[in-house]
Amino acid sequence: MSTTGLKLAALGGPFTFNALAAAAIVARNPQFTTIAYYPTSDEVMQAALRGEVDAACAPEQTSAVGFHPGMLARMTAPEASLYVIAEVSRRYDCSLLGKPGTKLHLVRQVFGHDGSIAHSRSWLEANLSWAEIVIVGTGSETAAQSVLQGDGSIASVGSAELAGAVGLVELAKQIDDGSEVNYWAVSRYGRFSENPTRLLVTGRFGGDARLGEVVIRLAEAGYVLVTSCPRASGLRLYEYDYMLRLDGIGRLDDVRAALAPFYSARLAGAWEIRR
Repeated sequence: MSTTGLKLAALGGPFTFNALAAAAIVARNPQFTTIAYYPTSDEVMQAALRGEVDAACAPEQTSAVGFHPGMLARMTAPEASLYVIAEVSRRYDCSLLGKPGTKLHLVRQVFGHDGSIAHSRSWLEANLSWAEIVIVGTGSETAAQSVLQGDGSIASVGSAELAGAVGLVELAKQIDDGSEVNYWAVSRYGRFSENPTRLLVTGRFGGDARLGEVVIRLAEAGYVLVTSCPRASGLRLYEYDYMLRLDGIGRLDDVRAALAPFYSARLAGAWEIRR
């Protein structure tokens, strides 16, 4: 299994929010060399699951709405077999894009992907209360083409880079109140750093002390818990599927030894944060 020359899947084309994050991952992680684009988020993930690409660029959490429910479910399900091999955090920087010559008061519909709309909805409802918000299943580049081909009554939420690339104008800038997004490179193969600075541990824990014991053992290995996200198992009271993020400096062998006594815990990622 190669750890160099990796291909990363991204949504849309080079100027979607997801693709800009993928480009940042590639720039900071030399094991990646190529980005492949897919028309929908589901196809991005399926490409990684089928092995067409080495990893998929996918949002993990945002400052506006927290953990991404789809990613949480994929990573914490008892049968989960995905791994995180890199990540990047960045500002969303949503702009409202329109056809050249149009004015804000002429806009009657706003197209956008679910993520960009979630971050921009407050601004849109405050400043375009009369406009219909339309969630599209494809990337922001497809929505931008609808704007370009329209009569000026359609706008879309997209990046400033996208506006320049397709010939739209920014009717408004930074309409997401400074939202941030963390993206993961998710793979069906575990590629672990020998000296990771971030860990992702998933597992099912109930109303006993095992979860606390996991955290203590990992602390002894050099890693402290920074975030924890639970998802109810749906089977028993106080039983949850957890996603634990830990930061520190240590050795992969010590991490594995710390987790070995816990049958329900899985090391779902051990990588180095690159800035």
